[in-house]
Amino acid sequence: MNELLIVAGLLLGGLVASEIGYRIGAGFKRSDDALNKQLDVIRSATLALVAFLVAFAFSGAATRFVDRLDMIVSEANALGTAWLRADVLPEPQRAELKATLKEYTADRVAILSSHDRDEIVRLVAKVRGLHERMWTAALAGTQGDAPTMNLVLPPLNEVFDLHTAHLALATRHLPRPILIVLLTTAAVSLVLVGVGNGRSGRRFPVLDAIYAAVLAVALWMTIDLDRPRQGIIQISSQPLADALEAMQ
Repeated sequence: MNELLIVAGLLLGGLVASEIGYRIGAGFKRSDDALNKQLDVIRSATLALVAFLVAFAFSGAATRFVDRLDMIVSEANALGTAWLRADVLPEPQRAELKATLKEYTADRVAILSSHDRDEIVRLVAKVRGLHERMWTAALAGTQGDAPTMNLVLPPLNEVFDLHTAHLALATRHLPRPILIVLLTTAAVSLVLVGVGNGRSGRRFPVLDAIYAAVLAVALWMTIDLDRPRQGIIQISSQPLADALEAMQ
């Protein structure tokens, strides 16, 4: 529902901007050739700038989206490796490490699947304690055994590092000033299109609506892709779910 409201808001804003431009253009003298030429230059430059900004913003959002997908695969691989290498530990450290890894993986799946902010905060707060349990069990099971230590500890280190990287990536979005400039420039481009229509004394509702709709969808896709936990385009937790299933 929120996504539809965003699209509707962008589309409505585009149509309103076009109508404002039309009324402004209708108030000017239509026989001013110098103004017409200058308006054409500015309108073309503004439309080109809008295209550049949309392409720039979309490219950045798509890159961050792919990075988030890769991060989940890397986490799943690191957890799977740590699970398998826990088998070299003696009991009871083996059981303790495996139980903690399983709980940690289940929490990761829950975090990526949940839209309840309170639950997400609670599960993220558990991470430090789970990391400590993993490390304590691994150190106790590899005490004085350098080869086993070199086998078990590196994948755990990777799990810890990937958590930090994942948190940083989850909060990395298109900077707000750039988003504001993008939306403002898009609105200005629609105003200038409306000014041209007003100066010609003709309305082109179908063409104006098509341009406003295409621009609204492009802006929505950029925003939605940049915030995969809140929109339609979601990050899949399937790699972690598969890793959890392998731990059963």
